[in-house]
Amino acid sequence: MTWFLEISLLDGFLLVGVSFFAGIMRGYSGFGSALTVVPVIAYVYGPQLAVPAVVAIHLVTSIQLTPSALRDAEWGRVGPLSIAGCLAVPVGAWVLVTQDPEILRRAISVLIIVFAVMMMRGWRYTGKINSSIMAAVGIIGGVITGAATIGGPPVVTFLMAGPFKAAQNRAAIILYFNFVQAVAVIMYWIGGLWVWEIFGICLLATPGLMLGMWLGQRLFDQASEEGFRRVALTFLLVIGLTTLFL
Repeated sequence: MTWFLEISLLDGFLLVGVSFFAGIMRGYSGFGSALTVVPVIAYVYGPQLAVPAVVAIHLVTSIQLTPSALRDAEWGRVGPLSIAGCLAVPVGAWVLVTQDPEILRRAISVLIIVFAVMMMRGWRYTGKINSSIMAAVGIIGGVITGAATIGGPPVVTFLMAGPFKAAQNRAAIILYFNFVQAVAVIMYWIGGLWVWEIFGICLLATPGLMLGMWLGQRLFDQASEEGFRRVALTFLLVIGLTTLFL
Protein backbone atom coordinates (compact mmCIF):
# COMPACT_ATOMS: atom_id res chain seq x y z
CA MET A 1 0.00 0.00 0.00
CA THR A 2 2.75 2.44 -0.94
CA TRP A 3 0.26 5.02 -2.21
CA PHE A 4 -0.30 6.18 1.39
CA LEU A 5 3.42 6.99 1.68
CA GLU A 6 3.47 9.28 -1.37
CA ILE A 7 1.78 12.22 0.38
CA SER A 8 3.27 14.32 3.15
CA LEU A 9 1.50 14.92 6.45
CA LEU A 10 1.02 18.59 5.53
CA ASP A 11 -0.48 17.69 2.15
CA GLY A 12 -2.76 15.19 3.86
CA PHE A 13 -4.10 17.80 6.29
CA LEU A 14 -4.52 20.25 3.40
CA LEU A 15 -6.56 17.74 1.42
CA VAL A 16 -8.81 16.91 4.40
CA GLY A 17 -9.38 20.59 5.22
CA VAL A 18 -10.14 21.58 1.63
CA SER A 19 -12.48 18.60 1.30
CA PHE A 20 -14.44 19.80 4.34
CA PHE A 21 -14.86 23.29 2.87
CA ALA A 22 -15.81 21.81 -0.51
CA GLY A 23 -18.42 19.64 1.21
CA ILE A 24 -20.06 22.72 2.71
CA MET A 25 -20.33 24.25 -0.75
CA ARG A 26 -21.78 21.07 -2.23
CA GLY A 27 -24.21 20.45 0.62
CA TYR A 28 -25.58 23.98 0.37
CA SER A 29 -25.77 24.54 -3.38
CA GLY A 30 -25.35 21.09 -4.94
CA PHE A 31 -22.22 22.12 -6.87
CA GLY A 32 -18.85 23.83 -6.61
CA SER A 33 -16.88 21.25 -4.65
CA ALA A 34 -14.99 19.70 -7.57
CA LEU A 35 -13.23 22.95 -8.39
CA THR A 36 -12.13 23.30 -4.77
CA VAL A 37 -10.74 19.78 -4.42
CA VAL A 38 -9.31 19.09 -7.89
CA PRO A 39 -6.47 21.70 -7.76
CA VAL A 40 -5.24 20.32 -4.42
CA ILE A 41 -5.28 16.70 -5.57
CA ALA A 42 -3.74 17.69 -8.91
CA TYR A 43 -0.96 19.53 -7.04
CA VAL A 44 -0.13 16.40 -5.02
CA TYR A 45 -0.85 13.60 -7.52
CA GLY A 46 -1.36 15.18 -10.96
CA PRO A 47 -4.53 15.87 -12.99
CA GLN A 48 -5.02 12.36 -14.41
CA LEU A 49 -5.41 11.06 -10.86
CA ALA A 50 -7.29 14.11 -9.58
CA VAL A 51 -10.17 14.03 -12.07
CA PRO A 52 -11.25 10.37 -11.68
CA ALA A 53 -10.64 10.51 -7.91
CA VAL A 54 -12.94 13.50 -7.45
CA VAL A 55 -15.64 11.92 -9.62
CA ALA A 56 -15.47 8.73 -7.55
CA ILE A 57 -15.61 10.64 -4.26
CA HIS A 58 -18.60 12.67 -5.40
CA LEU A 59 -20.45 9.61 -6.63
CA VAL A 60 -19.94 7.74 -3.35
CA THR A 61 -20.95 10.71 -1.19
CA SER A 62 -23.98 11.61 -3.34
CA ILE A 63 -26.09 9.18 -1.30
CA GLN A 64 -26.05 11.84 1.42
CA LEU A 65 -27.86 14.41 -0.78
CA THR A 66 -29.99 12.15 -2.97
CA PRO A 67 -33.07 11.70 -0.69
CA SER A 68 -33.82 15.43 -0.50
CA ALA A 69 -33.07 15.81 -4.23
CA LEU A 70 -35.54 13.06 -5.15
CA ARG A 71 -38.17 14.78 -3.04
CA ASP A 72 -37.78 18.12 -4.84
CA ALA A 73 -36.97 16.92 -8.38
CA GLU A 74 -38.96 17.81 -11.48
CA TRP A 75 -38.29 14.84 -13.74
CA GLY A 76 -39.54 16.66 -16.82
CA ARG A 77 -36.33 18.70 -16.59
CA VAL A 78 -34.02 16.30 -14.81
CA GLY A 79 -34.68 13.45 -17.28
CA PRO A 80 -33.61 15.13 -20.56
CA LEU A 81 -30.79 16.96 -18.79
CA SER A 82 -29.36 13.77 -17.30
CA ILE A 83 -29.81 11.45 -20.29
CA ALA A 84 -28.09 13.90 -22.64
CA GLY A 85 -25.33 14.52 -20.12
CA CYS A 86 -24.65 10.80 -19.74
CA LEU A 87 -24.38 10.36 -23.50
CA ALA A 88 -21.90 13.23 -23.70
CA VAL A 89 -19.56 12.13 -20.88
CA PRO A 90 -17.59 9.67 -23.09
CA VAL A 91 -16.61 12.56 -25.36
CA GLY A 92 -15.25 14.45 -22.38
CA ALA A 93 -13.43 11.37 -21.09
CA TRP A 94 -11.79 11.01 -24.51
CA VAL A 95 -10.61 14.62 -24.25
CA LEU A 96 -9.11 13.92 -20.81
CA VAL A 97 -7.24 10.85 -22.05
CA THR A 98 -6.04 12.16 -25.42
CA GLN A 99 -6.10 15.96 -25.41
CA ASP A 100 -5.19 18.98 -23.29
CA PRO A 101 -8.52 20.37 -21.99
CA GLU A 102 -7.05 23.74 -20.95
CA ILE A 103 -8.48 25.74 -23.85
CA LEU A 104 -11.97 24.34 -23.26
CA ARG A 105 -11.71 25.03 -19.53
CA ARG A 106 -10.69 28.66 -20.00
CA ALA A 107 -13.37 29.34 -22.62
CA ILE A 108 -16.04 27.98 -20.29
CA SER A 109 -14.60 30.10 -17.47
CA VAL A 110 -15.11 33.29 -19.48
CA LEU A 111 -18.71 32.35 -20.26
CA ILE A 112 -19.39 31.54 -16.60
CA ILE A 113 -18.06 34.94 -15.49
CA VAL A 114 -20.11 36.81 -18.08
CA PHE A 115 -23.38 35.06 -17.23
CA ALA A 116 -22.81 35.21 -13.46
CA VAL A 117 -22.30 38.99 -13.64
CA MET A 118 -25.34 39.39 -15.90
CA MET A 119 -27.56 37.44 -13.48
CA MET A 120 -26.21 39.36 -10.49
CA ARG A 121 -27.40 42.48 -12.30
CA GLY A 122 -30.90 41.03 -12.62
CA TRP A 123 -30.93 39.21 -15.97
CA ARG A 124 -33.15 36.12 -16.17
CA TYR A 125 -33.79 33.69 -19.02
CA THR A 126 -37.34 34.29 -20.28
CA GLY A 127 -37.38 32.01 -23.33
CA LYS A 128 -39.18 28.72 -23.66
CA ILE A 129 -37.66 25.85 -21.66
CA ASN A 130 -38.40 22.45 -23.17
CA SER A 131 -36.79 19.01 -23.38
CA SER A 132 -34.54 20.01 -26.30
CA ILE A 133 -33.14 22.98 -24.41
CA MET A 134 -32.52 20.89 -21.30
CA ALA A 135 -30.83 18.18 -23.40
CA ALA A 136 -28.51 20.73 -25.02
CA VAL A 137 -27.47 22.04 -21.60
CA GLY A 138 -26.92 18.46 -20.43
CA ILE A 139 -24.62 17.72 -23.37
CA ILE A 140 -22.44 20.73 -22.63
CA GLY A 141 -22.20 19.80 -18.97
CA GLY A 142 -21.52 16.14 -19.75
CA VAL A 143 -18.60 16.87 -22.07
CA ILE A 144 -16.97 19.22 -19.58
CA THR A 145 -17.57 16.84 -16.67
CA GLY A 146 -15.82 14.03 -18.51
CA ALA A 147 -12.89 16.26 -19.47
CA ALA A 148 -12.30 18.36 -16.35
CA THR A 149 -15.00 17.65 -13.69
CA ILE A 150 -16.23 21.29 -13.91
CA GLY A 151 -19.37 20.63 -15.95
CA GLY A 152 -21.52 22.02 -13.16
CA PRO A 153 -21.24 25.76 -13.89
CA PRO A 154 -22.82 25.68 -17.38
CA VAL A 155 -25.73 23.63 -16.04
CA VAL A 156 -26.08 25.77 -12.93
CA THR A 157 -25.85 28.98 -14.94
CA PHE A 158 -28.80 27.96 -17.10
CA LEU A 159 -30.90 26.73 -14.20
CA MET A 160 -30.23 29.85 -12.14
CA ALA A 161 -31.22 32.05 -15.09
CA GLY A 162 -34.65 30.42 -15.28
CA PRO A 163 -37.78 30.85 -13.17
CA PHE A 164 -37.14 27.80 -10.98
CA LYS A 165 -37.22 27.59 -7.21
CA ALA A 166 -34.06 27.04 -5.18
CA ALA A 167 -35.02 23.51 -4.10
CA GLN A 168 -35.82 22.50 -7.69
CA ASN A 169 -32.52 23.86 -8.99
CA ARG A 170 -30.54 22.14 -6.26
CA ALA A 171 -32.34 18.83 -6.88
CA ALA A 172 -31.73 19.00 -10.63
CA ILE A 173 -28.02 19.73 -10.10
CA ILE A 174 -27.53 16.90 -7.60
CA LEU A 175 -29.38 14.25 -9.63
CA TYR A 176 -27.80 15.33 -12.91
CA PHE A 177 -24.34 14.79 -11.49
CA ASN A 178 -25.29 11.50 -9.89
CA PHE A 179 -26.04 10.16 -13.37
CA VAL A 180 -23.19 11.71 -15.35
CA GLN A 181 -20.58 10.85 -12.71
CA ALA A 182 -21.68 7.22 -12.73
CA VAL A 183 -21.06 7.15 -16.49
CA ALA A 184 -17.73 8.98 -16.03
CA VAL A 185 -16.53 6.30 -13.61
CA ILE A 186 -17.15 3.65 -16.29
CA MET A 187 -15.44 5.73 -18.98
CA TYR A 188 -12.35 6.32 -16.85
CA TRP A 189 -12.13 2.58 -16.18
CA ILE A 190 -12.30 1.87 -19.91
CA GLY A 191 -9.64 4.53 -20.48
CA GLY A 192 -7.30 2.88 -17.98
CA LEU A 193 -7.33 5.77 -15.49
CA TRP A 194 -8.19 3.68 -12.42
CA VAL A 195 -5.08 2.98 -10.35
CA TRP A 196 -4.53 2.16 -6.67
CA GLU A 197 -3.57 5.72 -5.72
CA ILE A 198 -7.17 6.80 -6.37
CA PHE A 199 -8.45 4.62 -3.52
CA GLY A 200 -6.00 6.28 -1.15
CA ILE A 201 -7.15 9.73 -2.26
CA CYS A 202 -10.78 8.72 -1.72
CA LEU A 203 -10.07 7.49 1.81
CA LEU A 204 -8.35 10.75 2.70
CA ALA A 205 -10.90 13.14 1.18
CA THR A 206 -14.27 11.44 1.77
CA PRO A 207 -14.72 11.90 5.57
CA GLY A 208 -14.11 15.65 5.48
CA LEU A 209 -16.29 16.06 2.40
CA MET A 210 -19.19 14.19 3.99
CA LEU A 211 -18.98 16.20 7.21
CA GLY A 212 -18.97 19.42 5.21
CA MET A 213 -21.93 18.24 3.13
CA TRP A 214 -23.92 17.58 6.29
CA LEU A 215 -23.24 21.11 7.48
CA GLY A 216 -23.99 22.62 4.06
CA GLN A 217 -27.33 20.83 3.83
CA ARG A 218 -28.30 22.19 7.26
CA LEU A 219 -27.46 25.70 6.04
CA PHE A 220 -29.56 25.21 2.88
CA ASP A 221 -32.57 24.15 4.97
CA GLN A 222 -32.48 27.59 6.60
CA ALA A 223 -31.82 29.61 3.43
CA SER A 224 -34.28 31.89 1.67
CA GLU A 225 -34.86 31.85 -2.10
CA GLU A 226 -32.93 35.10 -2.53
CA GLY A 227 -30.20 33.98 -0.17
CA PHE A 228 -29.66 30.75 -2.11
CA ARG A 229 -29.56 32.62 -5.42
CA ARG A 230 -27.05 35.15 -4.11
CA VAL A 231 -24.72 32.51 -2.68
CA ALA A 232 -24.98 30.27 -5.77
CA LEU A 233 -24.18 33.14 -8.14
CA THR A 234 -21.21 34.12 -5.97
CA PHE A 235 -19.98 30.50 -6.18
CA LEU A 236 -20.32 30.65 -9.95
CA LEU A 237 -18.34 33.88 -10.21
CA VAL A 238 -15.55 32.57 -7.96
CA ILE A 239 -15.43 29.31 -9.92
CA GLY A 240 -15.20 31.18 -13.22
CA LEU A 241 -12.41 33.46 -12.02
CA THR A 242 -10.47 30.64 -10.40
CA THR A 243 -10.61 28.31 -13.39
CA LEU A 244 -9.67 31.16 -15.72
CA PHE A 245 -6.52 32.24 -13.90
CA LEU A 246 -5.22 29.03 -12.30
